[in-house]
Amino acid sequence: MEAEELEQAVDATPGESEEAVSDMEPAGPPVQTADDADELKRLFDLYRDALQNKAFLEADTLAKRVVELSIRLNGLDSSDSAKAITNLGIAQHHNQDYDSAQLNFASAIGIIERIEDRLSSALINPLQGLAATQAATGRPDLARLTYRRAVHVSHVNEGPHNRKQIETLESIAELHVSMGDVKEAVGIQDNIYNLQARNIDQDSLEIIPALQNKANWQHRLQLYQNERSSWRKIVQIIEDHKGKESLELITPLTNLGKSYLFVSSAIYDYQPDVSASSGETYLRRARRIAERNPASDWLTVEDTMLALGDYYILSGRPNRASKVYDETWTMLSEENDAQKLQTRWQHLERVNTLQKVFPPKYYNSEQREEGRPPPENFETGTITFRYDVLPTGRITNLAVIETRPKELIEFGKIAGRSLRRMIYRPRIEDGMPVATPDVIYTHDFFYRPSDLPSLAPTPASAPATGGDSEESAPSPDEA
Repeated sequence: MEAEELEQAVDATPGESEEAVSDMEPAGPPVQTADDADELKRLFDLYRDALQNKAFLEADTLAKRVVELSIRLNGLDSSDSAKAITNLGIAQHHNQDYDSAQLNFASAIGIIERIEDRLSSALINPLQGLAATQAATGRPDLARLTYRRAVHVSHVNEGPHNRKQIETLESIAELHVSMGDVKEAVGIQDNIYNLQARNIDQDSLEIIPALQNKANWQHRLQLYQNERSSWRKIVQIIEDHKGKESLELITPLTNLGKSYLFVSSAIYDYQPDVSASSGETYLRRARRIAERNPASDWLTVEDTMLALGDYYILSGRPNRASKVYDETWTMLSEENDAQKLQTRWQHLERVNTLQKVFPPKYYNSEQREEGRPPPENFETGTITFRYDVLPTGRITNLAVIETRPKELIEFGKIAGRSLRRMIYRPRIEDGMPVATPDVIYTHDFFYRPSDLPSLAPTPASAPATGGDSEESAPSPDEA
C-alpha cells in the first residue's frame, strides 16, 4: 500500500546524503476539531520523542497512524497530507527502508505539484528526502539532480543568496565527496561560505562561525594550508576583539596546531613544506592561556595538556609526550577529588585511540564502504585481532585470533596492514607511559557466499568414458 496507509509526523529534512535525518525541526500537526487536534498533537509528540530517542521503528508506526488520520481529515491531495507522507519517508529513511521512503517522498512531491505547482517551496523537504534516499541506494547521479532541483526551487522562492539553501548545498558537497569529486565539493563549500559571510564584516566576531565551518571542510578536503589560513584569521579576530588571553582562542589555536600534522596531497594546490613541529607553538600557547586565565577550570587545562601530549605522540616524539602526560597525571591525582580521578581513569589509565584506521570492508570486491548497508548479496563476517600497544602509542605483535567465516582467514592479512598504522595515547601508570598487552580489536567486513571455498564453483569431472562432453560449471553468481 502507498499513501492511503500513511500518517503524519515531523516536517523535517534529511541531512547528509548517506545518513538518515538529524537536527529535526518539528512542525505542528494540522488543527481540526478539538478532539482531532488533541489526537494529532498526542501522536505528533510521541513520534517526535521516538525520533529524538532513536526509536525509529516506533517512529515509523506512529507516523503511519498520524498519516491515516491526516488523510481521513484532509484528503490525500492536501498540504498537510503531503507533509505527513514526507515525514513518514524520513522515519523510513532512518530505518533504512529506502524503497518505501523513496516511494513516499515521490508521492509527497506529486501531491504538492498537483495542488500547488512545480516551484512551490513546499517541495524542498521531500526533494531533499528523495535525494538522500537515492544517494543511500547507490544512485548519486539521481541524487545530484534532485538536490539541484531543491536548490532551484529555493532560489525561485527565496532568492539566489538565501541561507535556507545551505543545508541542501552541504548535502550536495557530501555527495561529491562520496563520489571522489573533490574539486566540485570545494566549489560548493566556497559558495556556502559566501552565503554565510554575505553582508557580514569580515573582521567581526559574527564571521567566526562561517570561518570555522570553512576550516573544518578544508581539513576534510585535505586543503591544509588553506585550513591554517582560516584558523589564523579566527585567532586574529578574537585577539582584536577579546584580547590575546581570551579562552575563546583555545579552540582555534588547538586546531591550528593539529593541522601541522598533515600535508596536502599533490593533486591540490602547491604548498610549501611544513614541519610537524610547527604546530607545537600554537598548542603550547593554548595551554598557557588555559592555565593563566582566571575564568578557566581544570577541565579546560586538562584538554589543552592532552592535546599537546597527543600531538607529540602523533608527530613521533614520545619523550616529550611522556613529560606532558606525567604533568596531567599529577594534576588529576588529588585523592579527595572523585571527578578528577574518574577523568584520570578515562583519559590516562587505559589506551585511547588517537589515529583511527579504516580496514577494507569488502572481501574480493570493488564495492566501497560508503556508510550504507551492503547490497543484499553480501553477508557479514568478522576478524578479531590481538596486539600490544607500546609506550610510544604504536602497536606490535599483531595477530589474528579468529576469523568468521574461517575460510576467509587470508583477509586478516589485508585488514592487518591497515591496523599497523593505528596510533594510541598509551596507558599511563604512575605518570609514565607503559605497554598494554592483549588489546582486542574486531573488524566487521562483508563477503558474498560464493567467496567461500566450500561454495565456490569447481569444474565438473570429465566423464569416465573418456568422451569429450563436459557439464558446464555454474558461474559464481549462480552458485
